[in-house]
Amino acid sequence: MTLKEFFDRYGVTVAIVVAFALVVALLPGNKPKSSTLDTASKSNAQTGQNGATVGGDSLGGVAADGSAGALDAAGGGGGGSTGSVGGTGGTGGATGAAGTQVVFGKGKDCNARGQQIGFSAYMPPCVTWTGTDNGGATGRGVTKDSVTIVSWLGQEDPATRQALTAAALNDQPATVERAYNALFKYSNAYYQTYGRQVKIIQLQASGPSTDDSAMKADAVKIADELHAFAAFTGNALAPMPTVLGRELAQRGVVCLCTTSLSSAFYNELPPNIFSSLPTIDEYAMNAAEYAGKKLKGKTAAFAGPDQKNKQRVFCLMYLNGQQTTVDPEGERMRRIFDTEFGKFGIQFKKEIAYLYDPGSNQNDVTAMMTSFKNAGCTTLVPLVDPIEPILITKEASKQLYFPEWFVVGTGLSDTTTIARFYDQTQWAHAFGISPLWVTWDAVEHSPGYLEYHDAMPGSAKGDEGVLINIYRALPQTLFRGIQMAGPNLNAQTFAQGMYSIPQQGGTPANPLVFVSRKYPTEIKDFSEIWYDPNAVGPDERSKTGQGMIVRADGGRRYRPGQWPAGDPSRAGAVTVTAQQGNQTVPGSPDRYKKKCLSCSS
Repeated sequence: MTLKEFFDRYGVTVAIVVAFALVVALLPGNKPKSSTLDTASKSNAQTGQNGATVGGDSLGGVAADGSAGALDAAGGGGGGSTGSVGGTGGTGGATGAAGTQVVFGKGKDCNARGQQIGFSAYMPPCVTWTGTDNGGATGRGVTKDSVTIVSWLGQEDPATRQALTAAALNDQPATVERAYNALFKYSNAYYQTYGRQVKIIQLQASGPSTDDSAMKADAVKIADELHAFAAFTGNALAPMPTVLGRELAQRGVVCLCTTSLSSAFYNELPPNIFSSLPTIDEYAMNAAEYAGKKLKGKTAAFAGPDQKNKQRVFCLMYLNGQQTTVDPEGERMRRIFDTEFGKFGIQFKKEIAYLYDPGSNQNDVTAMMTSFKNAGCTTLVPLVDPIEPILITKEASKQLYFPEWFVVGTGLSDTTTIARFYDQTQWAHAFGISPLWVTWDAVEHSPGYLEYHDAMPGSAKGDEGVLINIYRALPQTLFRGIQMAGPNLNAQTFAQGMYSIPQQGGTPANPLVFVSRKYPTEIKDFSEIWYDPNAVGPDERSKTGQGMIVRADGGRRYRPGQWPAGDPSRAGAVTVTAQQGNQTVPGSPDRYKKKCLSCSS
């Protein structure tokens, strides 16, 4: 079966999977009080290149219930005793050009929690800039008036766009461009950019994403010809490939790209890549602790009749590349899971890699499930892409094999939208952990919707685009880092700014997020989940249907070292929430009359 035939056959199913697969980058980065994950983090306050003292590990705090302490009026963490941003009391600041000063934690743009005013629950500490001279050209792509950002437009697969369009799960290029223009307009008006308007330049990819030479050429153009400060994926149907992200980082361009690669990948490069979902190391640490405390040595209680009364035997399936190309990150992922599960005395009886090639590798899928069944695997740990499990789960049912599916959250296997399109007789046995959150019950309550319509008053519902909450994620991270970098903006101060944002979240609707050098991805806690094929409600797109991902204990979240022992929980079931972030923002009628918050005109 060709890829075209695969899309023709599975049509809407694949469309929904691909569209929702783009939800991976929705949250910002923050800095913790302490982290059991980041052994390299500093315990003392750090001094940024602007001269600003920014709180180190003392920022913020995690309460006994796992939630992060609220920011106090000075910008410090409510859970910490002395943490602050900008120096003692949260008001010390960076000295910019001509003696101007940056003061964090005070000013007219502060909310009651000491955050910058905005719709997101993750707005950074508020800031006052008391001068007008920002130092001019402080870094590549930075002038006294502007910051240049490249929106990289990858070459999409025509069959994917056709399927998405037929399913009304795709936005036309004009809608996408309008959405980004609105989001940058909003962000320039609400975040402090120190007198610079942040501007977008679109760049069409010079070749397919699988062409390494073309990707390297694009990196050279972005860095050396367009002189971009940062780059991000501007076409949601064509994610930025790893090779381009690597090339950009090595050239000193900030890259808002990649999804859940290993900590080793990020740390072998300059600190220029930032992302949203956890590193694969963090998935493994949480999954291993959960399995060790709740599953090891017990019968497979959530499996089908053929496996239910057997003692658990763990087996691992993992994505290891595409078509005939093996990705080294796949083997890194396997080794990390081996190590972390081994710490709890769990060894995988069988480990099988697969290459992403839906429609062409059915024989491999059949052989894989046969092998797991013959090996007596009661509990499968799937490290998967979003699409292949459509075939994998169907094949398991064909073989009358009904194991437990221990979901660890990779490949969006922890979303209602995707789970509805897996074989339901299989996914009825799915449970585990997820870094995602209790989602909104209606898109009108989402931050992307609110930000778009604030910048574009009078627009009709739907003008923002189907994927508005995908589009908003990367600009949000970008502007957060720019604000915290201060007027002396360059790749180094941007990274330091990202590290210095206090940790926030830790609640069911708002995960705990922060960024460190070792783990430069943002979500840091997980909740316990299972899939109920009979439950009815809205999915992550607010589409009502049957089958729901359910979160235990009201969506309570955990970090490594916090998972309780005992059987998996089924108490306190929750699926959606009415609100996320700040639903109302005290604005100014003059906010959009200037090119940026502190621009002269």
